[in-house]
Amino acid sequence: MAFTIFKAGLVGAVALVGAASDVAAQAQGKLSDKSVNTLMDYAWQILPSKFTTPAGKVIEVDKTKREANSVPAENGREIIRVAYSSAQAQICELWEEQQANYDTLMRREIGRKKWSDQQLLYITTLHRMTIHAVAGKLRVEEKEGELKVLLEPIKPGEGKCTDEQKAKLREAIVAYVNVDAPPEKGGAAPAATPTAAPKKK
Repeated sequence: MAFTIFKAGLVGAVALVGAASDVAAQAQGKLSDKSVNTLMDYAWQILPSKFTTPAGKVIEVDKTKREANSVPAENGREIIRVAYSSAQAQICELWEEQQANYDTLMRREIGRKKWSDQQLLYITTLHRMTIHAVAGKLRVEEKEGELKVLLEPIKPGEGKCTDEQKAKLREAIVAYVNVDAPPEKGGAAPAATPTAAPKKK
């Protein structure tokens, strides 16, 4: 799906990560290598060194071994692209579509049978971090010479969508979910939760 909805939020995110020159390219559905690498850097910074899944499984990440515990840039680019749709769905409060988008991403990544638990955790973290960035809820502070990435809460109802925007987004996510869809549902994501805000009751 092209990066055409909520460009104002995207501009804020791009400026935040220091890649303002990519705004025009992103509006056409493209991300520069610099922007991809920056977003992936931020995801690595917020990746926990230890995480316990809902099933009780403990995943430990050696933060000194990034290459082994993250993913290549070409995979990161696709994850960011999918996460952008998740972010738009959250802003539009299309909760079912957002969940389906995330579940499809994780089912396909798990289906590759090439990622470790640590890498799958990184994928979910990159997805979540991208949602915050697009929503303008990612903040970077410099403390003692080091950059610290902070994710701020995303409150339901903060975004406004027209019916036309919702329809286009819903159509795009359905198309993504249905591409090469397996005959049976795959497993759920084993690591982090996809959304930054709870579903609206």
